[in-house]
Amino acid sequence: MTRRNFLQVFTGAVSAGLGFVCWMAKKAVPRRFTRAARHRSYPGPVKSLSEIDNVGKWSG
Repeated sequence: MTRRNFLQVFTGAVSAGLGFVCWMAKKAVPRRFTRAARHRSYPGPVKSLSEIDNVGKWSG
């Protein structure tokens, strides 16, 4: 193994190790709250409040 090849493998391993350590440290930090992923749009049709008493097709 040449010196150049050794340094390439060594720096790759060190950077991967540091990346893993940083990722684990970020996940280990205690959080006060967790943000939920926001949907781009509401999933399904939005009905007006006047239609609230109508029975839907999926109700028992």
